[in-house]
Amino acid sequence: MPVIVNSQLQLGKTTEYRLSIQADLNGFSFSIVDDKQHKPLYVYASDFSMDRDDMALFSKRCSEVLKNTPVLRGNFRKVEIIYGTEKYSLIPASLHECGNELKELSALHKLDDLDEINVAEVKREGMKILFAVNSTFLNIIKEYQPQFDIFPSVYPFIKFLPYFSEHNKILFHYIKGAVNIVAAEGNRVIFCNTFPVIHFNSALYFLLLALKETQFNSELTTVYVGGNIKDLEIFDISKYFSSVKYFRNPSTPLPDQFSEMKYSSMMFDL
Repeated sequence: MPVIVNSQLQLGKTTEYRLSIQADLNGFSFSIVDDKQHKPLYVYASDFSMDRDDMALFSKRCSEVLKNTPVLRGNFRKVEIIYGTEKYSLIPASLHECGNELKELSALHKLDDLDEINVAEVKREGMKILFAVNSTFLNIIKEYQPQFDIFPSVYPFIKFLPYFSEHNKILFHYIKGAVNIVAAEGNRVIFCNTFPVIHFNSALYFLLLALKETQFNSELTTVYVGGNIKDLEIFDISKYFSSVKYFRNPSTPLPDQFSEMKYSSMMFDL
């Protein structure tokens, strides 16, 4: 069991902490965070990945982790799920009509029979995100944590990127299989999309395409990176942009840059 942080968590105190669970192409991971002290107490990452074509197997493996990890059955101050999916749509909150989510999302994406539609709101942007989540995975989570809030993996990027100090900034989150790109001008998100990609060069192409669409000046734009990106690939990004940084919560840091890139979304209180 790959444990990244272990601060000898006391099970009796879990009601003071936040549990965040992340399920994406990297696999299944979770963190227990003391938000008052801005400190991750426990961070775990699975040694298996997510195959979107076999969510039954992924869900079964997640169930084994949940079953064999007693702390995940504790009572927490709040429980948040971050779910990696390309099946989402951003709409103005004023245009959202309850009951039409399936119709609106299926107009953009091919939905599976086991997809369950959820809604997350980004109040600062006046935006709602409709997104699909595999119901088998959700039901397994509910066995151990019946009460939780769920968000698509782009949610932390959309919510927190505008708070970063640079005027022009682009979030670039790449895991083999998909790249999430979010751009913000000042405190306003102006671009968000997820593209299917197998190779880094394809992801870089979409980053440069986003630069063109936003009409940002690359010399005045900061790229925040996350996911599975090698040092050499970060160097390739720096050929086009004057500033490249890790997407992270500076008040709740993780031990190293590799953990920051993969698991920093769980350090934000959503």
